[in-house]
Amino acid sequence: MEKKIQKNLEEIREKFSHSKTDLPIDLKLVMAEMILRIKEHRKSFGFFVILGWKNKWKEFADTPDISQDIFAGHNINIKVERLRASQQSIAKTANFDGAILIDSFGKIIHSGAMIEGLRPKVVADKINKGTFPDLSMQFGFRQKVHMRHLAAITSSYIFKGTTVFTVSEESGHLHIFENGKIVYSTLPREK
Repeated sequence: MEKKIQKNLEEIREKFSHSKTDLPIDLKLVMAEMILRIKEHRKSFGFFVILGWKNKWKEFADTPDISQDIFAGHNINIKVERLRASQQSIAKTANFDGAILIDSFGKIIHSGAMIEGLRPKVVADKINKGTFPDLSMQFGFRQKVHMRHLAAITSSYIFKGTTVFTVSEESGHLHIFENGKIVYSTLPREK
């Protein structure tokens, strides 16, 4: 398993070397490694992480279930904490609905956040005009995806300068998005 994680991280590092976001590559790689390691130990879970979250976007975030916001009031930093400690904290949210919001310094701000008002169809039309049978195809996914992924790829476009990560609860595939585009996927031929 370790070789597979390292191979994925090398591929992700290469993709991030072409990134147009200002987030530090090492911060993005810490997040990617945490998710890959959680995937190694858990079979079925979904994830949605927005890295680079800014307080000015708070009007788009709501916490419908306060018990899922385990980082409110006692934030941890994914760069400062040892990888294992951060990974264990984030792993606790694997069965939560909603997004994990992490600022550009690596501080986890909230978990279980519902991201609202993004209008994925409007964003998809800006990114890739044309006639498509569904938003999955219009955004460039090779397989049909659902709300978590559509909200994630849209978030990466709306919230400029972010890197957004998802794990599919159904397939276990990891996707990374920037600027409304898939920059990395564990699904073959979708990279």
